[in-house]
Amino acid sequence: MGLIGTAVEAQRAMCQTAAKAGHPDTPKKVFIVPMVLCYNFVLEAPFLIEQHLRRTGKENYIRLKDEGTSVRAWLRFVWRFFSTTSDITLSVGRPMDIMGNFVDAGGRSFDRFGNQLNISDYFTLNNEITADRQREEEYTKLLAERIVARYHIENVILGSHLVAYAVFELLLHENPKLDLFGILRLPPDEYLFPFRAVEDVVEQIQAKLFEWEQQGNIRLAPETRRSAADIVRDGVKNLGIFHAERPLGFSKTGDILSSNFRVLYFYHNRLVNYQFDKIIQWKAEEIEVLKMD
Repeated sequence: MGLIGTAVEAQRAMCQTAAKAGHPDTPKKVFIVPMVLCYNFVLEAPFLIEQHLRRTGKENYIRLKDEGTSVRAWLRFVWRFFSTTSDITLSVGRPMDIMGNFVDAGGRSFDRFGNQLNISDYFTLNNEITADRQREEEYTKLLAERIVARYHIENVILGSHLVAYAVFELLLHENPKLDLFGILRLPPDEYLFPFRAVEDVVEQIQAKLFEWEQQGNIRLAPETRRSAADIVRDGVKNLGIFHAERPLGFSKTGDILSSNFRVLYFYHNRLVNYQFDKIIQWKAEEIEVLKMD
């Protein structure tokens, strides 16, 4: 919140300058424009998830032994790096003032009831615009909460994130007695996820996403409008495309496997705050995760 705190301070200073110039109702304004970058691939994902797990797990987290990367894996990585591409989606959100109120094309602020606001009023006490550190810290917290709330709406759901979420939720469902750190210690090479099970979970989430989109509460990438089966195929192909160890891949039978549950968990977390786990209806005849000998 340090950076957006400077925006709040700058806005107060502009209001003070306008007041001294004799026009307190028309100060220059600072605008906040939320932007969300969405990737199928994050180069530092293995490092970021390790850092997160160490911080949140503390004594419960045991780092798995790093066995290194084989020459063959590195050659595959180099080949993919030069022979494939990965899309980046930039979502530009609705502009706001430093209090999180939406602004129109003229920069005028409006509350949620459509009433026009004067930004100087937020810094005025006894008819004087003053500096108040505690007040501005509270404004910074409110703005941060507003930006986070807008993130959930301005974020673009990619097919690869949808598939990562579905597969990891299958893994969680199949191991209800294990906590997260127990899940992450499971050997990935012993698990095979049925294509139909992943497709069914994606299909259920799709229905909820379409509902939210109609309400203006989410943005969807074009590929998420395709059939669930196509989303699964493309999602597995695109997820973490440049990692030496791909988080997801296909077996010879067309089912789905993972080479790294920790990196898979990283991409799963892109959607975790939407709480899709509460809407998933598990179908026992389809979801049995196969354990390979």
